[in-house]
Amino acid sequence: MTMQLAEFVAMNQTTRDTVRHYIDLGLLTPQKQGKNYAFTAADTADFAEIVELKEMGFSLAAIQSIKERHDTQCGTPTQWQANRELVEDELATIEKELQTLMVRKTKLTALRKQLDGRLQQ
Repeated sequence: MTMQLAEFVAMNQTTRDTVRHYIDLGLLTPQKQGKNYAFTAADTADFAEIVELKEMGFSLAAIQSIKERHDTQCGTPTQWQANRELVEDELATIEKELQTLMVRKTKLTALRKQLDGRLQQ
């Protein structure tokens, strides 16, 4: 069973522009039927995977890399190692963000304490 772009967009609660962008990047590869795209269940699964990876914080470039390795080196130590490196990079980014948030929290907590003191005067 195939569906056209409008149906795929509605089913996946996304936009035409997003889907076309993912097609341009090679992240989605629906078949062409004349001038129209024909999306399958596999395309829906691919879209769900893209969304999941984005929710984990991966960039579209990283997702392209993951997809390319999946398509060319699926199930190999090379694929696993490359994906592990991407995960490590993302974890390092999260650690930096957490440190930044902790500094902000400390400063805001001190400011709140200062304001509380002024309010009690």
